Amino acid sequence: MDPPLWVEQLMHSCLPASPVSATASLSLSAATTGKDGGGEDRISALPSDLLCNVVSRLPVKDAARTGALSQRWRGLWRAAPLVLDDAHLLPDAAAASRVLASHPGPFRSVRLVNNLIDESNKDALLAEWLRLLADKGVEDLILANHPCSRGAMPVQLPPSLLSCGASLRRLYLGVWLFPFSIDLPRGPGVFPHLQELGICHGITQERDLQYMLACSPKLEILALIGTFCLPDRVRVRHQSLRCVVLWHSLVDEVGAMAAPHLQRLIIYCTNSTGPGIGRTIKAKHVLEIGDTIIKAGVTKVCPSTVVPSVKVLALKVRFRVAAEVKTLLGFLRCFPEVETLHIMASDNDTDYYEDHGQVKVRDRLSSTFWQRVGPIGCVESRVKRVVFDQFTGGTNEVGFLKLVLGRAVLLQKVTVVLARPDSAAMSEAMRKLQPLASKRMWATKVVDNPSFEVCGRVAGHLCWYKEASDLSISDPFISMLGLH
Repeated sequence: MDPPLWVEQLMHSCLPASPVSATASLSLSAATTGKDGGGEDRISALPSDLLCNVVSRLPVKDAARTGALSQRWRGLWRAAPLVLDDAHLLPDAAAASRVLASHPGPFRSVRLVNNLIDESNKDALLAEWLRLLADKGVEDLILANHPCSRGAMPVQLPPSLLSCGASLRRLYLGVWLFPFSIDLPRGPGVFPHLQELGICHGITQERDLQYMLACSPKLEILALIGTFCLPDRVRVRHQSLRCVVLWHSLVDEVGAMAAPHLQRLIIYCTNSTGPGIGRTIKAKHVLEIGDTIIKAGVTKVCPSTVVPSVKVLALKVRFRVAAEVKTLLGFLRCFPEVETLHIMASDNDTDYYEDHGQVKVRDRLSSTFWQRVGPIGCVESRVKRVVFDQFTGGTNEVGFLKLVLGRAVLLQKVTVVLARPDSAAMSEAMRKLQPLASKRMWATKVVDNPSFEVCGRVAGHLCWYKEASDLSISDPFISMLGLH
């Protein structure tokens, strides 16, 4: 049985966007005869490299047809690097094959995510595509299989994918079982230029992921989106990685063991794959820096337990759990150069938890806890902006905000995003926030009128991980929330 349509739409939404727009078009009359069907042909007078750029931004059918405009346009499609999205060739896998075979290359960007769905000769077709992609030097490849029906395993990706590696700079794979790497060629020459790797709704062994990292010396971005990792852990050892994103992937353990240039490590909605799957599992991530596991009140801050490269830090905390509040403060001391701090109060905040069938009250912080908190370097000398998401007005949430406002001498802007839209809850939260807006409580000395704003939550979009893995966006969390 085929999967429901929404499953396929979800998988496609996780992949990078098409390199060209289906709405882009080139008016034949305007291009060859001027705006009103007569007069000077100004477009054709442009230099060839600009015309090739125009052609490469059109859907492939329109791009190929530009040769009929005039002698000036003839051959431009074949001279421009190929940009292909097979969505513009539906439902015709043979047409995709003809385009790949007829264009001499190089292939700048190829997106093949639609036309393997119902092909009886899928294996032969995929092998031919991979051969053509390798022969003609594809730089940006997005390759997806049809989403599996319930209980079915993804199809194993042919090892011939590696033949494309010499030219690849970005690779996204959707709904594949990654090829076993035991007998594959090894070394940095396999993917010498690869900078971005995404595995979406697939299955990969830890050894095969380690193989890809070892074969990609210039890799900067690794995204595991809705992926099964076997065993259920991801350990990153890489000298050039700057961003690792795990989004709705089945992972229990994540470790940055040796990644000196890592700027972003974003773990969002990872789930256990162990015996408890299907039940509510409450787990707390630990922070390990080098060989040291950071423990609140135990680990001393020293050069081996800090990460000075991180400027933007986001943490999710259950503020009614005393141990997590203490851990939050301990984590903050490990990031001394943070300038923008994002804090999200957990959705499942509760005063109770289940332990062996009994309900117990969680331990609470003492009334003098916040006054006794020791120095936190980033708060006192670096933090310029704070975003507190899912604010409910809880005692510890208010206490944390007071701590930051009272110590952050460089603070310029605070944004509080309310958790509950109903008027009663908003009124209560606003009542608790009102004293915090008074600048008399603020330690900041940088600006005369620092900003304090309160807003309701804007519905986030499903695939915000795209912003998270886009290194051109300085703060993906600001983008996700629709803030400025």
